[in-house]
Parts: sequence; structure tokens; C-alpha cells
Amino acid sequence: MLPGPILIVDDEPSNLAVLKQILGDTYTLAFARNGVDGLAAAHKHRPILVLLDVQMPGMDGYAVCRALKSDPRTEDTPVIFVSSMGEVGDEAAGFACGAVDYLTKPVSPAIVHARVRTHLSLVRAAALEQEQAKTARLSRIHAVLSGTNSAIVRIHQPQPLLQEACRIAVSHGGFGLAWIGVAGPTGKIAVTASEGEAAGQADVQQSASGVIRHLLGGGATVVCNDVRSPDGFPQCCEDAEARGFGSMVGLPLHSPRGVNGAMLLYAQGTDIFDPEEMKLLGELAGDIVFALDAIANEQRANYLSYYDALTGLPNMELFLDRLEQIEQNAFHSGGGAFVIVLNLERFKQVNDTVGRHGGDEVLRVIARRLGEDLGRQCTVARVGADNFAVAGERGIDENVNALCATLLNLVSEPMTVHGSTLQLAARLGVSVYPADASDSESLFKNAEAALRQTKAVLARFQYYSQELNARLAEKAELERLLKEAIDGGQFTMYYQPKVDLHTGQIGGAEALIRWQHPVMGTVSPDRFIPLAEETGLIVPIGDWVIRAVCAQQAQWQREGQRIVPVAVNLSALQFRESNVLQIISGALEQHGLDPRWLEVELTESLVMHDPHAAQQTMRDFGKLGLHISLDDFGTGYSSLAYLKRFPFQYVKIDRAFVTEISNNPDDAAIATAIIAMAHSLRMSVIAEGVESEAQMQFLRSRQCDYLQGYYFSRPLQAAEFNKIVQDSKQLPLASDLDRPEHTLLLVDDDEALLAGMQRTLRGEGYRILCATSASEAMDLLALQPVQVIVCNQLAQKPDRKPVLGSAARMYPDTMRIALSSQQQLGAVLDAVNRGEIYRFLTKPWDEDILKRTIREAFQRYRPAVCA
Repeated sequence: MLPGPILIVDDEPSNLAVLKQILGDTYTLAFARNGVDGLAAAHKHRPILVLLDVQMPGMDGYAVCRALKSDPRTEDTPVIFVSSMGEVGDEAAGFACGAVDYLTKPVSPAIVHARVRTHLSLVRAAALEQEQAKTARLSRIHAVLSGTNSAIVRIHQPQPLLQEACRIAVSHGGFGLAWIGVAGPTGKIAVTASEGEAAGQADVQQSASGVIRHLLGGGATVVCNDVRSPDGFPQCCEDAEARGFGSMVGLPLHSPRGVNGAMLLYAQGTDIFDPEEMKLLGELAGDIVFALDAIANEQRANYLSYYDALTGLPNMELFLDRLEQIEQNAFHSGGGAFVIVLNLERFKQVNDTVGRHGGDEVLRVIARRLGEDLGRQCTVARVGADNFAVAGERGIDENVNALCATLLNLVSEPMTVHGSTLQLAARLGVSVYPADASDSESLFKNAEAALRQTKAVLARFQYYSQELNARLAEKAELERLLKEAIDGGQFTMYYQPKVDLHTGQIGGAEALIRWQHPVMGTVSPDRFIPLAEETGLIVPIGDWVIRAVCAQQAQWQREGQRIVPVAVNLSALQFRESNVLQIISGALEQHGLDPRWLEVELTESLVMHDPHAAQQTMRDFGKLGLHISLDDFGTGYSSLAYLKRFPFQYVKIDRAFVTEISNNPDDAAIATAIIAMAHSLRMSVIAEGVESEAQMQFLRSRQCDYLQGYYFSRPLQAAEFNKIVQDSKQLPLASDLDRPEHTLLLVDDDEALLAGMQRTLRGEGYRILCATSASEAMDLLALQPVQVIVCNQLAQKPDRKPVLGSAARMYPDTMRIALSSQQQLGAVLDAVNRGEIYRFLTKPWDEDILKRTIREAFQRYRPAVCA
């Protein structure tokens, strides 16, 4: 259910009626007859989309659009102009006002539906982005909670602990400034800590101290979600605004003795502190208070019930409680969690060597080492005499092998105790959530079971799930082999041609890496590329691909061969974290290759990770002379607002929309809309995964520029690809002028009945095509220009797609005739009302009437005019 209606603004009642007829059955609509009423309706109904006429009395559509975009309440509402003004300048003026699309009257129902569907999908995507941003913000607060709890375990002095809490709030939570003040016995602020912009300046300290004193006196939380409207504490809001912050919060630190301090957090944006975030920040303030009280030993008994007296680490009870929190966080974020139980080997011998007090010192040293930065947020506890436990969150498919190796190394580092040098060893048992258990106690017990298993299999660490062990072992082995492949030159390049659909000639190629292992043979990219992404090996692999393609192109040029541009795919990690621009420019310079012979392909998700940085990098690509393709368009964000920002020369339609393009109206509409949109932005379009003539002909009829897929060629080794380029292999393209007119398509699953109709129509001068199924009929429509379709409704069983309905959406200019029985009249009349059928004849039909009806259909046929 959409959150608001579609608002249609037009001064002509007939235009309103047409759009109501097109959209009324699918969407909730609101109407206005002029610009002023349109603005009022937009404020009243909060529409999800506005369809807006240009020429209206009083206030024209351009003025209405500018007013909508200048109003914070409606600035994000997409506007589509629907106008009879069809000149290029008119469309440009519409887009300059802030519109997302421009339709010219008279409108096509199919185009209207396709455009509306496309832009509503973008609205939904934008709403999803907002929800994801909120989730990311809450995740940062969870990271602050987790990091602060870790600091509480490691740090046992008030001021360093508070300073670390401020640092975590700024670095992990994204706050611009954090300030904590705690009152001493006399009531004056005795302990302070701060982090962030201008944190140490005297005026900041003075301003923050004033807020602390206010909180000490009142004890209530101060929240200012917009410093321009200071409701809670004007002095602090004014100071925050002067420093460039948009919002702030003051959290009182409640202890059993009352409020003895406060934490202040400043954020750049407004409306940051919603109830969910305030709840988490309240927990953060509570954790800080608990830590301060524990450090002061004012609640020593309570402290010892949750912490191990010898090491200061959490004990079993607190560990299980924190593990439960970690599992809950993982559940809500869709991730996973882990527990590692660590046992010190032969610890009894250590006690025998250095004595009981020496053994206690060994445990304290190990606890300090485990409490150090492990490279990720973890909870560490002592859960037995010589057993420790580590828990934390993980990616749903992530292993913790690296953390296990770190723990083993920390334990094995030599230490000196009472004059003796000791070197210990450890074994680890690992269990993972949710695969191994769904509650904290079971997850811990399963980790203990895995620890016991390590002695049986003589392993340093073991996972509880044997299936997971096998997968991880296989993954680790594949990673080892992949590193060997990089060092041993086991990769080779394949090239899949891209064909120009206007000329049939090869216009370029995409470089595809293949791994040829000496024993395993060809390893599928689907198997090793994700692992390379996860381990970071994709960076050296990607660099090798760039150099290999440049070297091959340069070699062909030196040999006097004709070459075409070759595109290389850049991974997200390679794009963000490596010096990919220097790699490309260096490879081009090394081999003396003109940049026009190398192209790069980027995915939507890669670009959207950091749009600003991506935009700058792509501008640098452009300065170098590279052409850029947007790969897999339609499967990610598909944001038109971002698309127009980036300097793409090509947009690639993902194969997901191509596979069923000749017989699925939805896929056909999406592909058609992508082509039209890309062309309007002066970009060329490449369709991936084209495997049939029907797909090719449909894309060609929609003015797609290039195809790539098995229909023309599979990926080829360098020599094979070079040969077809030198041989000028072409895709044969039939001329539309050579295609016969008066083509009739007969559809019936009874071949005898089809033969009978062919005999009846013999001598009428038609070119007759026959299909016995819906899919066959839709393929013929994609391959051939058909003017008239005669379809036996009995041929369309319930589990098959309706031929006439699909044809009406994908080929609206065809004349569609249904043959039906008396029992099907209701369904036929519904189809007539939907505009799917031109005429229908009931069985048994008269042959002369059939001939006359088909003859009239050809006479009334009017081909669609391509834009």
C-alpha cells in the first residue's frame, strides 16, 4: 500500500479522465484543475508522485514544479510532466524545474504505466535508503555500547575510561563532539574528558560545564534535535549552532547517590535523537555509571558477582548476559555471532613450576593480553580455572579463523614470572550463532564441546559444526591455492564480444578472468571471486587483469591487428581502497596504449557505497580518457538522481531482465524504460545475457545499442577473439524494409485446428505464422512484425500466460482477435473492456465472417510511431 495518492494536475477534464482511466484501477488518485489548486492538493494529500500539465491558466506547470521543489514538505516528491508540448526545449525546461520525467500527449497507457511504475520503485528505494540509514545509525550506537563495555573491562581508572568513552563516541558513533563531566565530593566537576572538534578549547569547556551543572541540578535528560529551536537549554543550543552542530543531547549519569555527572553528545545533522537511539544512549550512560561505581568499589559485592576478582574480567554470569545481548543485536541486524572457549594447556605444570601465586600472575598476564585490542569488538571473560571465553558479532558467512590465530599467538608469547620464563599454548573451541544454537547457554556449551574435540583431532582450534568445519577447511584450502595462483600466473583472460545492434559489427568486448588450476582444471569465477573479495586478494587479481588487458591490446596493435575497446570490471574493494587510477594510468603508459582502447565497468552498489568519492574518481577516469559503464543496472539502487551525477557513457541492462524479455511484459517494460532513460541522458545501452534471436530482435526494435551474450558468442580466448575481430564477423541484421506486410499469427494448441484455419485463409495473401503455446507465440512476435493475431481462448490453459494480454502490453499496435466458446464470453468481455481484444468470434465460427473480420483488422491496423 502506497503512503499517498498520485496527484494529477491538468486544466482539461478530458486529460484528467484519460489518466484516471489508465491509472485508476491500479493506484489511488487525487486531482486538481489548475496550478494553485495543485499546490494546495499537494500539501493536503502528500502525494507519492505528481503528474503535471505544463500549459494551464494562471500558474503554469513549470511554476508549480518549482514551487513544489522549493517547499521542504514536497521537495522530494517526484514530478512527471504530461504535456502536448513535445519540443526538446520544452523537455529541457521541465527537467530544469526539477522533474524526473517528461511524457508527451497523447499518452500511451503502457508508457504511462511503465514510467509511473519505474519512479514509484525509486520512491520505495529512497524510503528503503532512509530505513537503512537509520539502521546504520543504530548500529553505530551499538558499536559505541560494545566498545565502551570493552573499555570498561580494560581500563580501571575513571579519567582514562571516560576519555576512551568519548573517543569511542566520536570514532564509532559518528558524533562531532563528546564531553563527560563527573562531580567530586564537594559538588564541583572534578573529572572531565572530551573528544572531537575543538574539544580542548576553553570556551567549549566552559559551555559544557554549564550544561553539566544544569543536569546535576535537574537530573533530566536534555535533548535538542534542532539547535535553531532551542526548547530544552537555549545557552547550549546556541553554542552548538555557533560551532556548526545541528543537534545535541545531555545524558545525566544517575548513580545510587543521585546524579553525579553527565555526558554531552553533539551531532552535525538535525532530528538525530529519536526514541530508539535515546534508549541505547540511556543504556550507554548506565554502563558508564556502572563502571565508575565498580572502579570506586562502592558496590564491591555487586561487582564481584559479575567480575572475576583475580583478573578483573567478566565472569560466567555477566559473559552469558552479554552474549545474549550480542545474539539479539545479530538477530536484529541479520548477522551472526560467535563464542570461543580458550583453555590453557598443562596449566597444572605451570603452578608446579612457579607456585600458586605465580600461577595467578600468569592468569592476570593472559587476561591483560586478551583484553587488548583484538582487531574487532569482543567480550572477554574468565569462565573457569584456566579457561577464558571470547564472544562477538560476525558476518553471517564470516569465519573467525584470523581471530583464533590472534588468540593463539597472544597466549604463546613468552612471559617472565618470578624469574622463570614461560611459554604457554592453548586450544580453542568455536561455536557460531545461529547455525549451532539460538541461545547463549547452548552456544557456550557447544563451544566447550568443540574445545573437547580439539584433543581428539589434535587441532589447535575446532568448530562445533562438522559441516561448517568442512566448508571452512575447503575455503581455507581454496584461499591458499588462490594465493599460489596469483604468484604462479595461473590466470588467463577471456573476451566476450559486444555487438553494435545498428551495424551488426563487433564494437567492443568485456574481459573475463578464468583460473586454470593445474590439477582442478578450470575454477569457476563464481567460486573464487567472492573469496577473493572477502580476503582482499581481489586487489592484486584486479591489478593483474588491468595490466594483462593493456598488454594484450598493445601486442595486437604492434602486430598491426585491428582492435576494439575492451572493458574491465572493477571490484568495490579495488575501487575504494587501492590506487586503481595509478594502476590503470601506469599500465597504459607502460604499454603505450591509448586510453580509448580500455574501458571500466562499475556496479551500482560499488558507486553508491560512497557517491561523493566515486564521483571524484570517475571524473579522474574521464580526465584520463576512459569510458565508464554502469554494470547490472536495475538490480541495485537504480537511482536516477545519482545516475545523472556520474559521467557514465554506457548503461548495462542486467541479464535478469533479458532472460524473459520476449515474453514477460514486466521485463520488457523495464528494459524499454532503461533504454529510453539512458538515451535521454545521452548514454548508450548494452544488454547482457542475450541468448536467442527473439531477445535480440526485441532489443533491436527498442533501439538498444549493443548486445552481449551467447547468441553472438561465448567468452573466447585471446586468439579466438582476435580472429573473429580480424575476420570482421558480424551479426546478420535483417532490414525492416525487406520484411513482408500483412503477417497473421494464429495461436491454438490444437494443430489440426491450426491447419484448418490455414486452409480457410489460403488465397487471402497473408503471411501466416502458427504457434501452439504462449511462449512460442511471444517469441514469434519478437522475431517478426505481426499486424493481426487470432487466438483460440481455449488454447490458453490456467497455468499459461495469456497471449492476448501480454501482446496488448508489449505490442499495443497489433490487432487482436479472440475465438471463444459461449462459456468463455464473460472472460472475453473483460478482456475487451481492458483493451486487449479488437474483436471476438464465438465457436463454431463462419468462415466468411472470419475472413472478413481479419481483412478489416488489417485495414484498421496502424503501426506505432517510434519516438
